[in-house]
Amino acid sequence: MKLDIGRSQDFLSSLSQISQMDFQIWAVDKGMVFSSRVDQPKEISLKEVQDFSARIISRAAFQHASPEGENGLFGVPIKNGEKVIGSLIAFSSNSRSAQVALDGTTYAEEMERFLTHTAGLLEEKLVSTYEVEQMADELSQNFEELCFYARIASRVKTITFSANMLRDLVEELPETMRTDIAFTWLPERQEYNALASTEEAVEKIPEQELFVENLIKSMPVNSPSLKEDYFIVNDSTLTPGYQDQAPEPYRFLAVKMKHDGKFYGWMGLVSFNLKEIFRRSELRLLNSMAEQIAVVITNSDLYRDLERFVINMVKSLVFAIEAKDDYTRGHSERVCRYSLLMAERLGLDEEQKKVLQWSSILHDSGKIGIPESILNKPEGLEDEEYQVIKNHPMKGHTILEPLEQLASSLPGMLHHHERYDGTGYPQGLRGKEIPLEARIIAVADTFDAITSDRAYRPAKSPEEALAVMEEVAGSQLDPDLVTVFKEVYTQDLQLSPECSLQK
Repeated sequence: MKLDIGRSQDFLSSLSQISQMDFQIWAVDKGMVFSSRVDQPKEISLKEVQDFSARIISRAAFQHASPEGENGLFGVPIKNGEKVIGSLIAFSSNSRSAQVALDGTTYAEEMERFLTHTAGLLEEKLVSTYEVEQMADELSQNFEELCFYARIASRVKTITFSANMLRDLVEELPETMRTDIAFTWLPERQEYNALASTEEAVEKIPEQELFVENLIKSMPVNSPSLKEDYFIVNDSTLTPGYQDQAPEPYRFLAVKMKHDGKFYGWMGLVSFNLKEIFRRSELRLLNSMAEQIAVVITNSDLYRDLERFVINMVKSLVFAIEAKDDYTRGHSERVCRYSLLMAERLGLDEEQKKVLQWSSILHDSGKIGIPESILNKPEGLEDEEYQVIKNHPMKGHTILEPLEQLASSLPGMLHHHERYDGTGYPQGLRGKEIPLEARIIAVADTFDAITSDRAYRPAKSPEEALAVMEEVAGSQLDPDLVTVFKEVYTQDLQLSPECSLQK
């Protein structure tokens, strides 16, 4: 605790007026920090008082001196517990220093009792002020941590939580937790490893990833705190195995990232400020974060397993559809390829591309319920047969609607046979009313249909297909997307890899 007498000045100034004495306070680290009078008494030099204060501080006891002019100079130490942090000095202008009261008490003894009592009041005020400031600081820190926790909670508790989101969270920790290094270390899930540090920490420890790894590996397996899922080093110089890990002393806190008995790794903090300690609130906050992130990783694994199951199911569905029609085998894959090349040209984001990928690969899924006699019929279809064909977008929508993961991709699949002029099916949407994914798929579907062999006609050349598409631009197809597809065909199509389902 530093000697800060800001709130004691009024008290000493009033005491000076009442007692007709002058007071000074000297701090160990700052010199004189208070004087009840503006000028220094002529009878006593500043150097004399400075030396007197040094004697009080070094001896930690009441001192008395009578410089020339018979002015009394008295002083007592000011303490924080057993530690001397300064001195309280009083100047007396009367000549009672040699007198003895009727009860045998000397003036010096009276001054010792008086100053000791006054110093005690100052010490109580200083300690009280310090405790209030400490409490305010701790409350402020707790509030910051609470705000930080509230801010990250919504991000952590989401199925779309990613490694990049975790890195962003870790980067906020050094400032929020007032530390130099924050990290997550998952030995078997390295995509979730993250590390953030201050510039000062980078200068002190250039190879920080190795430093963090060594911290984790140096944990004694028999440490009692590990049974409570954390490990702490309050002073590296006093902890076996940690003295030589860094050139300067540091403190270190790590908590386990685990859920439902499964251990993933560690989340931790490192600080070079040994004047502070890791508080219980910081341990609780870090532990809560680590636990929530472990839950999310577990859920993400389950989600990926479910998504993988859906993908395999979709593959089987697509293969089953195309197995019914020898002429359209590979059609869905090609439409997907063309659609994603157009998406690249249009500058769609990754989420839009993913939606389009599912829509395009599944756009004909409703054909699973159409008889092969209709799909492979070499001559023109009867009206009733054509109505069965026209119903395939709605059938596909009905089949896939229960799959929540595909919900955003259903509109593109459902409406890929709408026409730009509003005469398409199933709902007769017009122009930009038709979802963008559906308009893209319609262009890609048209090109592949024309350039593929069908039961009722042979394939045409790409050039012929482009000519037909230009003729129906504005009536059947979105004219702007036809232009985009022409760019794709002339500049990208021959060089782009085949589209495939996500692995």
